[in-house]
Formats: sequence, structure tokens, C-alpha cells
Amino acid sequence: MKPVAENMDLKLILSVKIGHEQDVVAARQRARQFSLLFGFSQQDQTRIATAVSEIVRNAYQYAGGGRLDFSINMRSRPQFLWIQVSDSGPGIRDLDAALSGAYISSTGMGLGLAGTSRLMDDFQVTSTPQGTVVRFGKAIPSRSQPFDMSDIGEFCSMVAQQRSAGVSEELERQNREILQTLQLLRSREGELELRGQDLSRLNVELEETNRGVVALYAELDEKAAALRQAAEMKSRFLSHASHEFRTPVNSVLALTRMLLERKDGDLSAEQVKQVSFIRDAAQQLADLVNDLLDLAKVEAGKTEIQLSSVNVSHFFGAVRAIMRPLVTQDTVALVFEEPAAGLTIETDESKVAQILRNLISNALKFTQEGEVHIRADVNESGDSVVFQVKDTGIGIHLSDQERIFQEFAQIQHPLQRKVDAPTIFGPRTWICPREDPRSTRPGRR
Repeated sequence: MKPVAENMDLKLILSVKIGHEQDVVAARQRARQFSLLFGFSQQDQTRIATAVSEIVRNAYQYAGGGRLDFSINMRSRPQFLWIQVSDSGPGIRDLDAALSGAYISSTGMGLGLAGTSRLMDDFQVTSTPQGTVVRFGKAIPSRSQPFDMSDIGEFCSMVAQQRSAGVSEELERQNREILQTLQLLRSREGELELRGQDLSRLNVELEETNRGVVALYAELDEKAAALRQAAEMKSRFLSHASHEFRTPVNSVLALTRMLLERKDGDLSAEQVKQVSFIRDAAQQLADLVNDLLDLAKVEAGKTEIQLSSVNVSHFFGAVRAIMRPLVTQDTVALVFEEPAAGLTIETDESKVAQILRNLISNALKFTQEGEVHIRADVNESGDSVVFQVKDTGIGIHLSDQERIFQEFAQIQHPLQRKVDAPTIFGPRTWICPREDPRSTRPGRR
């Protein structure tokens, strides 16, 4: 490391020769004087004076003396006050231990190095058997104009005019600094105690909040269990009720079939018509029972899809036969557009029929005149069939089209009093995968 005077970026302010114990006191005084002139705070003045005193005392005790240099870096921003203590002693035997504070010496060597490195902004040590150079610096507080050579000269004159204090006076000053430091530490301890109390209160509040959260989760778990139990009970009720309804409904259907087959004698034309109405109503009730059973299976997660190859033309014929009795007004026509010849899909026929019946039923209920038109077309990609139910009924306002998909939602309309449907549906589309005639593999579901 170059001495301070050889570094062109530094301007040497003052050199102090260290040869006597009194020089250690003088070095501390000069450090305090320069730090005050450069605008350092009271605490930083104490830090700089203490660091200089420790390093100079080490040079005196360990090497028998040395030299103290004060310099300022004129070009750096911020400017730095640099202090360098050099000696011609035998060097530091274990520098790493000295810097870490682990080195113990009867002369005190090592304690000053570790303390100074913590007090200053920059700290460097070079030690050889021919001597040791300790260099440390602290950033000068910023000001509107950096210090120039005229300021440095004025500071040197001011320091030269100040008398050197005796050992007792310097000790008294150090005692005052120690008292100030103790008062500062006491105030910091008070602040830490208050923060500790605040932290304790926060911990208590956090524990109470955690207990509340745990209780809330427990309550939510109980409610979730109750909801699951209610859902299971509802599913069981739907399943049991559906099975109970099936027996009388099937009996009615069997009786109507026997009457229409004339097993108990001939019927008049009017009787055939009335029995046919009874059969159709019973069939609708049977379909409703099947729907309830399917709903129970869906909620229980037990529904199954039974795939089969379905001819759309035959499928339309079966749906047409079931839905035609629902056309009760001469002003409404139920029209099934004949699909393309040989159009076949791979799907669950009963599920698609159920969906289509629901859509057609709603369309008929809310169409006073015109027609309900059903058609099936292959989509553009050719892998699915699109079912469309289109009516000339009252339709659904744009503002209501989101609401109708909510559970148990109804749209108020004068026709609502004339029908018993829980929800009004307008035109709807159902897409089923088309069976690929070139392969036996089912299409996409």
C-alpha cells in the first residue's frame, strides 16, 4: 500500500509523529478537531476520535511509535477523510485473527483493528515483517460545495492555533462522550423495550386471531359435513322416491296397453282416444321418474354413459312420436327436418333424447303460433352432429340469457301463468359426435 503522501488523489492535511504516550492523546484531539471542521455529527466525531486513538495506541505499544497522516480525497464524491497510521514494527503475526477480534495480546494488539473496521466506512491493513500500515476512512457529509484547497488551508491554521489539552482534560472529555453514549444506549434500550411490548401484544392478538381462524375452520368443516349429509339424504330420497313411483306408473302403462290391445273387450273410438291420453300422460310421468333417478345418480356420481350407434333419422322418428301429443294448439306446427340419409352418431341415445325432449317441450309451451323446428346437421369439421331446436315463441331477452342457466331461475312473463315449466328456454343447440363410417372407433364425446 502506498503511503498517503504518494497517492495523487489524496491531499495531505497534517502529519503527526507518534513517539510518546502524550502523542496518543494529541492524535485523538486532532482527529476530533478535523472531524468537527469537516461537519461530522457528534457520534461520528466520537467514532473517528476513538478509531484514531486505538490504532495510534497499538502503533505506540507494539511498534514503539510511528506516524499519523490526515488526508482528504479531493476528487471523489462524496469526499473522504482518510487516516493512515504507519509503523516500522515487526508486523502482525496473525492478521486474520486480529481483524476478527479473536486475537488476544497482553499489549492489546488486535482489539483496535476489529473495532476500527466496524466504526469506519473503509478499512485496509497491510502488514509485513518490515512494518504495518493501517488505513481507514469515512465519507464526509455532503454539502453544497465540496471542500477545496483554501478550505483545507484554513482548517490547518485553525487546528494549529488550538492548544493541546492535557491527559486529564482529554480523559474528562472521553468520560463525557462515554456518558452521552450510555444515555443514547439507555434510550435505545427503552425503545427496544417498547417495541418488545408491542411485539408481545401483537403476538397475543395473533394467537387470538389464530384461535378464531381455527374455530371458523372447524365451523366450516361442520357445515360442510352437514351439507354433504343433506346432499346424500336428498340423493337417497330421490332414488327411493323414483323407485317407489315406478311401480304404479308401470302398472298404469300396463293397464292402458291391455285396454288398447282389446284384451278385455272392444273400445269405442272415444274410449281409445281417452285411454291413449292416459297412456301418454303415464309415459310422461314415467319419463319424469327416470329423470329424477338420473338426477340422483348424477349427484351421487354414479351415472353412466351407454354408447351406441344411433341413426339420426330413426331417432327423430321416435322423438317425434313422443312429442306430437304435446302439440295442443292448431296454430303451432312441430316440424322435424329430415336429416341426411345414413347420418349416424355414436352417443347415449336415452340422454340425448331426454335433452331434446326437454328443449322441444319448453319450445312448445312458450310458442303460441308458428312452429317449432328441429334439425340435425354435420358441423364444418365433420366430426360432430349439431342438433338445433328453433321456435317462433316469445324468446329470451338478452339481459335474461345469463340468468336462465342459474338453478331454479324463472323469467316473469304473462305466459308463465299458463304453463308449469320451471324455466323458460329459447332455441338451443346440442352437439353429438358423428360416427366415422371409415372406422369402428367411436367419435369424440
